[in-house]
Amino acid sequence: MSNTKMVLNNISIILCNTSHSGNIGSVARAMKTMGLYKLILVAPTARIDDEAYALSSNARDVVENAIIVDTLDEALQNTTLTYALTSRRREFNHHLKTPKECTHEIITTAMANEKVAIVFGSERSGLTIEQIEKCNRLVTIPGNSEYFSLNLAQAVQIIAYEIYSNYNSNIDYLRTTNEQKSTFADNQGILNHLDKILNSVKYYADKKSESVHRKLQNILHKANLNRDEVDLIRGILAKLEIK
Repeated sequence: MSNTKMVLNNISIILCNTSHSGNIGSVARAMKTMGLYKLILVAPTARIDDEAYALSSNARDVVENAIIVDTLDEALQNTTLTYALTSRRREFNHHLKTPKECTHEIITTAMANEKVAIVFGSERSGLTIEQIEKCNRLVTIPGNSEYFSLNLAQAVQIIAYEIYSNYNSNIDYLRTTNEQKSTFADNQGILNHLDKILNSVKYYADKKSESVHRKLQNILHKANLNRDEVDLIRGILAKLEIK
């Protein structure tokens, strides 16, 4: 198991009284996309059915391994740090933070091999006062005060993204690894080829060739071309030269 997965496995997403099976699947998908696998369902009124699995896409394993308990107390037994998600004005809101503000504490706690839980309420009414009182932090997702309506999976996705992107923002696996960058000689070849064509069409008749040359060279430096792009440009220039 990678170190990233070991750390993120200390973070649980807890859904309380979920009433729609599709939301369980959608939440599982949102979690796995951001490296979170531990899903706990507290007294769900929805069954885990075909719709849950269908909406989980390739996160079926998160749904299958979800832990179902009767009370929030059971879900929080070994938890050190617990965040309650709320979108409503609460009486005790002096600890209210945004997901971005919570991220450092969440990651630090998880890296210390302590358990972190982020608790979400039911789709219709959110968390009850009693459920919130069992948590030691309040977190809210900032949005349009005139209209704010995220569904459950969207809320989980936003918080999961903040956690993952701050813990592991490496996207090298998406980059091309065998790409060859252009050399100085490649760029000079393009520049000389352009210069030859511009001379042939008398482009420099009313311009200073040295100034144009410098600007073109600066464009090539900024372009950061690869070898395929060099070949493409040289091929186009060759065709233009024939014409």
